[in-house]
Amino acid sequence: MLNALSTFFPEYKIKIFKNIGLSDKILFPKIIKKGKSNLNLILIDFVKKEPLFFVKLYFAKPLTGNRLKKTLNIIEKLETLDISFIKPLALFYLSPLKAYIKRKSFYGGIIYPFIKTGFINKKKILEFKKQKKYEKFLNKLIKFLFKLHEKGVFLRDTKLNNFWYEKNEIKIFDLDGIKFYPKSLSKKLRLKDLSTLAMSLEWVLENKSEKSQIFDLYKNLYPLNEKDFLTFTKFVENRYQKRLKTYQK
Repeated sequence: MLNALSTFFPEYKIKIFKNIGLSDKILFPKIIKKGKSNLNLILIDFVKKEPLFFVKLYFAKPLTGNRLKKTLNIIEKLETLDISFIKPLALFYLSPLKAYIKRKSFYGGIIYPFIKTGFINKKKILEFKKQKKYEKFLNKLIKFLFKLHEKGVFLRDTKLNNFWYEKNEIKIFDLDGIKFYPKSLSKKLRLKDLSTLAMSLEWVLENKSEKSQIFDLYKNLYPLNEKDFLTFTKFVENRYQKRLKTYQK
């Protein structure tokens, strides 16, 4: 199936990480989210009615950076640093400007296997709390973030649904926003990563108490003080208000 990319997108640069033979499958798309910069969809097996792939397509616009080319570099860097992440099956792209001039709807896309379980969401968090596994999960996640920060990895988008967790293993997802620094992260960047996580937890649980637990867990690994907590709280509230405005539109 992935070899067919060169047939459907002859002008695009294509990188295949893992090939899957699906010549006998008929697939149809289902759009699940449309944003300002990208379109998310799943490809479903027409016969079995089962989703097989998750696809993220990027709209062709004249003044935009090539997020897919950047993602290739991020994948290489994550592998070098031995960091767990969900690896795509393939990606393809043109220059965004070239795609726009050629009147193409998208300048490229990235294809993942469709993963049914493991992504963190409200249902999973509530299950953890009911099964008294929440503390263990949160402690594991904070230690995972600390490890990334020590390696100079700034995730930027640490919302819950960008993490996969099963069998005591954590992986990151949605790679194109990640930044790398030559040294371990500054305190400010660490607090920013933690604040997005805290905001998403407080959003799904509909309370404002998670930030203290996240801060205290990280404080066990990295020196933080009361002034840092005030800064952290401000970051969390700013992100919370930003999300609130988005949902009110």
